[in-house]
Amino acid sequence: MHSTRRSSSAASATAAEAARRTGVKIEAQAIRECVTRMTARACDWLRHKELHWGDPILCDGMVRVAREFGSNAPMWEAVAWFAPRLASGPNTSGWIWVWAAEALPAIDLYLLLDERRYLDYARAVIDRIEHAAAHTSDGAVVPDPPALEVWVDMAYFTAPAMARLGRITDDAALVERALDQLLVHQRHLQDAASGLFWHVAYVDKGTHSAHPWARGNSWFSIATTEVLGEVRAAGLESRFRNKTAPLGQALVRQLDAVMRLQDAGGLWHTVIDRDDSYLESSAAAGFALALGRAPRLGLERLDVTRARQAWERALGAVCAKVDAGGDFTGVSQQTPPGDFAHYQSIEIGAAPFGTGVCLMALSEAFAALRA
Repeated sequence: MHSTRRSSSAASATAAEAARRTGVKIEAQAIRECVTRMTARACDWLRHKELHWGDPILCDGMVRVAREFGSNAPMWEAVAWFAPRLASGPNTSGWIWVWAAEALPAIDLYLLLDERRYLDYARAVIDRIEHAAAHTSDGAVVPDPPALEVWVDMAYFTAPAMARLGRITDDAALVERALDQLLVHQRHLQDAASGLFWHVAYVDKGTHSAHPWARGNSWFSIATTEVLGEVRAAGLESRFRNKTAPLGQALVRQLDAVMRLQDAGGLWHTVIDRDDSYLESSAAAGFALALGRAPRLGLERLDVTRARQAWERALGAVCAKVDAGGDFTGVSQQTPPGDFAHYQSIEIGAAPFGTGVCLMALSEAFAALRA
C-alpha cells in the first residue's frame, strides 16, 4: 500500500463527495459504490502486497462487507489470508501488534462459515493475550515490555474479541474481563478535563504522552461501542451494570468532545485538539463506526441528534476519500507517540488498518440506512 507525504489521490466525483460539500445526507447507493471499489482494491492488496500488522483489521472489514452486502469475494480473500495461519496456529511469540488483532476476524469468519477451526484460533490468541502478555498491576495489557506503558490502541486489539468470544460461548466471565480491560485503559488514559484520551500512559512515571491522537481516540470509541453491544446482545446489562454504566459515561464524555472537534468537512485533525495539525481519514472512519452505533446503546446523556449529524458528516467525508481506484486515502501511517512536530511528520496515504475500519463503518452504515 502506498503512502504519500501529506497528500492523497484525488477522490472521484461521487454522490458521497456532493454530500460532504453540501451537507446532504449520505445515501446507501453512494456507500455501495465506495465499498465496491474498496473491496476490489483490498482483494488485490491481500493477494500481492507485503504482510502488514494491519492485515487482520482489513480482513475483518472484508468479512463484514460479505455479511452486510452478501458478497462472497471479500470473504474468500479473508479465508485465503487465514489459511496458512490456521495450518500452523497463531504465531504469538512476536510483537503483540502483529497477532492480537487476528482474534476478531477469526471469530467473525467462524460466525459466517460455522467452521470450528476459526473459533479455536481466536481462543488461542485471546488466551495468549490474557495469560502470557505483560500486564500492569491493575490488569491493562502492556504491548511493549519491559516499558510499563498503556496504549490507547490496545483497547481495540483486546477487548472486542474477548467480549464477542464470551458472548458466543456463553462465558460471562470473559465478557466481564473485556469490560475490565476497557475500564483500566480508561482510568489510565482519559483526560478528566477534556474527556479525550492520551495516546500512551507511562505508568511507572505517572505521566502520559504529550497529545491526544485522533486515531487512538477512535480505537477506544470503536472498542467500547463494540463491547457494550456484545454485553447487550448477551443479555448481561443488568448483571454488569456497575461496569457498563461508568464505561458508558466515559464514552459519552469522549464522544461529546469528539463531536465538538469535528471539522466542517467531516474529518478530524490528527492531533485531535489542534486545528493546525493535518486532517486525517482513518480517525473519521473510526468515529463514524462508533457514532453510528452509539445511539443504539441507550447511553445516558448522549445527544443522539448531534451524534447522528456527526455520523452523517463523517460518512460523507470518508466516502470522499475513496478514490477511483479504491484506495481509502488520507490515512496516517504507523504512529508512535511524540511531540507535535512528530505527529505532523507522519506520512499519509492508504493502509490496511484504515481500509479495514472504513469498510466496517460503511458496512454498518449501509445496513442502518436500509433498515
